[in-house]
Order: sequence, then structure tokens, then C-alpha cells
Amino acid sequence: MDYYSVLGVERWASKDDIKRAYRKLAMQYHPDRNGGDAASEKKFKEVNEAYSVLSDDAKRQQYDTFGSVWGASGFGGGGFNVDVDLWDIFESFFGGGMWGSARRSTERRGEDLEYSLHIDLKTSIFWGKETIRFVAQEACDGCDGEWGSGKKQCPNCGGTGRVTTTKQSVFGVIQKTLTCSQCSGTGESFEHICSSCSGEKRVKKEKEIVVDIPAGINDGMIIKLSEEGNAGVGMKASGDLYIRFSVDLEEKGLKREGEDLYYDLEIDVIEAILGTKKEISLPILGKRMIEIAAGTSHGTVIKLSGDGVKHIHSETKGDLYITLELKIPKKLSKAERELYENIAKERKLNVKNGKGIFEKLFG
Repeated sequence: MDYYSVLGVERWASKDDIKRAYRKLAMQYHPDRNGGDAASEKKFKEVNEAYSVLSDDAKRQQYDTFGSVWGASGFGGGGFNVDVDLWDIFESFFGGGMWGSARRSTERRGEDLEYSLHIDLKTSIFWGKETIRFVAQEACDGCDGEWGSGKKQCPNCGGTGRVTTTKQSVFGVIQKTLTCSQCSGTGESFEHICSSCSGEKRVKKEKEIVVDIPAGINDGMIIKLSEEGNAGVGMKASGDLYIRFSVDLEEKGLKREGEDLYYDLEIDVIEAILGTKKEISLPILGKRMIEIAAGTSHGTVIKLSGDGVKHIHSETKGDLYITLELKIPKKLSKAERELYENIAKERKLNVKNGKGIFEKLFG
């Protein structure tokens, strides 16, 4: 018997690969699922035998080297038979203490999930709500989280989840207590395995929840929603849902860096020369009042303290920085041109046909 072929794995398969393959096949050929079919029961035993060897480093090395394992059940070439301990195998799948109840060995916490959520700059500055939809494992409605219907006490172990075997060996009588192969240690049996979940107790469903997005959330940040992940099995809790945010950091010229905001504002050269106090309208933020000092030069930055983004973990806010850019008019009226030409004469600037005057004045 080729154990790798039995489990459907390559010879270089990792322990995790072997474990996953075993679990899938053990559930597929479990006697409870196949109505006592002899072929399935035989296959179930072969799968258990293969896993007992390939999951043990020493046995696997011996098998890879010599093609057999001395002292293991089902091998020729001498030695004595030793039972495969299914209890250890199911413990590796379902967790629980070695001396815990067999029923608890099938319980496990739900897996965590991750969801990527994209939001715009406005939502990140203030706050918002977003409805998200994703696929998660939920408790099966067809069997209410059980394997099937017609629950009864396992006839093989009497509901204990454990069976004791006794064998005669060269060393005398060997007695060993193992996990019941008929009920996988649950102590329960079912008349019919659930057709909706095939005994997995969970099914994949689309889940919809509303996410509260806190003000100040930034690109790459993650928040945890407790118990919104995959449902647990048995009495175990559901996993958590981790939401990773992708945030637009610029919109219509308004830019975000950390908790600070930046905006470039064009002003008239006359406003820069004479100074003014004016109301401006910014994207997302709305109206703001700024004061421009007389003689302001191109590139001057006005800081509005505390007018940036709220820190996600406190009530403090960043600042808003407005960079002033002088707007040079490209077309002038006759009166405007005469005015600027008179200024150029007064300042003794060499201009040609009135062109280039603003470069002379403000360059």
C-alpha cells in the first residue's frame, strides 16, 4: 500500500498538507456517512493507517527508506501489531486536553477573516457608515449545528466516545483505550447525515453588516470587529473580522498627510500687494476666513491650527496649511494696462509694449 497515494499527497508533502488530506478523507469515508458500506469502511481504515505513519516523523522516515514500518499495524516482515490511536489524530484537528471529554474534542473557535474597505477622503476626515458583504461560515440551518438528524447514543462506544481493545502479544495482554472510530469521539450517532453541510456543521453564506467608520481612520489602518468572522463549532465562539482600510488621500486639491491637511490657494496679485481678509471655500471642509498680510509673496503658507483631521485615538486634531499662489492675469483691460504701464514708468522698469510687466513687478 502506497500511503502517499492513499492520502492523495506528494512524497514531499508537509505535515499540514498530510493533516488536511487526512481530515477530508476521514470525513468522506466515515462509516456514519456511508451507512455501513464495507468498501467505505475499508477505505476509512486505510486512510487512518496511512495517516498514523506519515504523521509520525520516525515512522515516515522508516517508510520512505524501507517501504514499510516495523511494529505498525498491517505490515509484514515480523514484529507485532500496534493499534493506531485515533484519539491523538482527532486531538490534532479539534483541540482540547488529552484527558478532556471526547465531545469537546470536536469543538473549535471560528476562524478570523479579513476584509479590505476603500473609503474617500471626506469619510476619513469626519466619520461614516458602510454596508459590507462577504462570505463567511455560518451555523448550518439544516441541522442546527449538528451533524445530522435522529441523534442517538453511539452503539459502538455506548456514548463514551472511547473504546477499549485487548490483544495478545509476545509481551502478554495489551489493553489500549482509543477514540471511537464510529463517532469520532463525540459519543453520538445520527440516523441521517445533514445534506446541507455534509456533517461539517457549518455552511458558507453571504453575510452583511454595517461598519461604523471612526473619524481619523487612515490608509492601511485595521480595526477589529469581535466575533464577526467564521462561526465557531459546538460551544466555541466565532472568529473576528479585521477590516483593513484603503483611504483616498487627495480630493479636488485637498491633501492629507497624517492628521494635517494641505491646500494650494490662488490669490490676485493686488490682494497680495495690499493685503486683505477674505472668506474662501475649500473642498470637503467648506468655508474658512483667512487674513492675507500686505506684501505677501508667492508660496506664503497660512496655518489654521486645529483645523485638520481628528486623531483616531484622541480628541486632538491636526492643522490645515494653505499655500498662497499669486495669480498673474493673462488678459488686461485698456485701463488696467495703462495703470500698470504708469507703475512701470514710475519704477523705471524697461518693459516692451506693456508685455512682461508682471514678471518685472513680481518676479
